[in-house]
Amino acid sequence: MRGPAKVVTALLLGALVVAVADHHDQRIHPTVTAEPPAATASTAPASTAPAPAARPRAAKAPRRATAAVKKKPVKVRAAKKPRRPKTVALTFDDGPSPYTPQVLDILRRNRVKATFCLLGNNVGDYRRTVRRIVREGHRICNHSRDHADFTKLSRTAARDNVERAQRKIRKAAGRSPKTFRFPYGASDPAARAVVRGEGLRILGWTVDTRDWQGPPAPTITRRAVRDTRPGAVILMHDGGGDRRPTVASLPNTIRKLKAKGYVFVLA
Repeated sequence: MRGPAKVVTALLLGALVVAVADHHDQRIHPTVTAEPPAATASTAPASTAPAPAARPRAAKAPRRATAAVKKKPVKVRAAKKPRRPKTVALTFDDGPSPYTPQVLDILRRNRVKATFCLLGNNVGDYRRTVRRIVREGHRICNHSRDHADFTKLSRTAARDNVERAQRKIRKAAGRSPKTFRFPYGASDPAARAVVRGEGLRILGWTVDTRDWQGPPAPTITRRAVRDTRPGAVILMHDGGGDRRPTVASLPNTIRKLKAKGYVFVLA
């Protein structure tokens, strides 16, 4: 039995040695598996389906510049407000009188229109002058019958005063005034209600030359020009006293206001 056992043992040892040698050789020289040969026309499987069409590539968007571009801030300008026209109105109170034709001559030479606030008691003696005021494009205004202070009149007396003046002025001028100016600028709610009830617009002023005080002509002009603003209504007088300073001041007043860009309008 010892003989066969030795043989088997020898065979096993030999097989173990060979296996160890093969494992060592495999680590040093690994086996490379060859790629299968490309299929040829004769070996490739036949296909009846057409080859799929190539998809068109989408156009690439242009790359944005990496550098930041600084944009200048846009200034938004506010809409300009329309300028108020530089208008001014000349008004003359307490006429007509012997000075009124002189005032009209100056206005005509300078191509200026004005508003004349007439006293009802005065128009009868100056009908031709009143007609000339209308004919030359000026405006007539009711300044009461006798220059009364309306804050001291009853409603009945105030209404009578206004209506009498309207009738007298209409008879002299051939038309009725559409405006009324209170003597002294004095009024109260009752007096204003009477005037408006007669369908008349109340006319005030914004610049008082105080020519009724009798200052020299340069002072009247200075006051008129200095205090005038766009839309101003200038108070002057062509009646009620010596109006020679007012007449003398008028050409320079008009010239200086025109030089400042003012346009004369009716009040």
